[in-house]
Amino acid sequence: MATTAQRNHLHALAYSLQPFAAQLDYPPGDQRTTRDGQWWAMSEQTAEHVLKGGGRLQADCSEFCAWLLKCAGLWHWNGPGYTGSHLDTITPHYTDGAEALLGALVVFGGGTGHHEAMVMAHDPKGDPLCVSHGRPGLDFLRVSQIAAYQPPGVTYLSINHL
Repeated sequence: MATTAQRNHLHALAYSLQPFAAQLDYPPGDQRTTRDGQWWAMSEQTAEHVLKGGGRLQADCSEFCAWLLKCAGLWHWNGPGYTGSHLDTITPHYTDGAEALLGALVVFGGGTGHHEAMVMAHDPKGDPLCVSHGRPGLDFLRVSQIAAYQPPGVTYLSINHL
């Protein structure tokens, strides 16, 4: 069960990366490379050290979300998986954004998904604020803002049972 402390850790970690957004790369051509694996293997403290030293880190959207969950002690798999595998393994799923709590994953697009982000702030009106790493940098946007440039479909994945 995701605790309040773990959810708060996710929030703090995502916002701690914001000053280093220009140092957060996205895999060229949306194809993972060894650079992605290097970030995945890092602890939160090592990543902070690399970024404060001027280094760069690289991950795609689903690796980024899984890494945040790993740092908060919520990821129990050996690797980051990908958006489609998150849809397969992280349940329950729901479509009402008003139910989304801090840390919930948001998958955009049908099938195995096209993009993944993480809820940073609950919104009882159903348009939660998310952290998104779908390109170089880091964005804090509402679900509706991200959905505007994604294929149709928004699915929320609960982290309650991780």
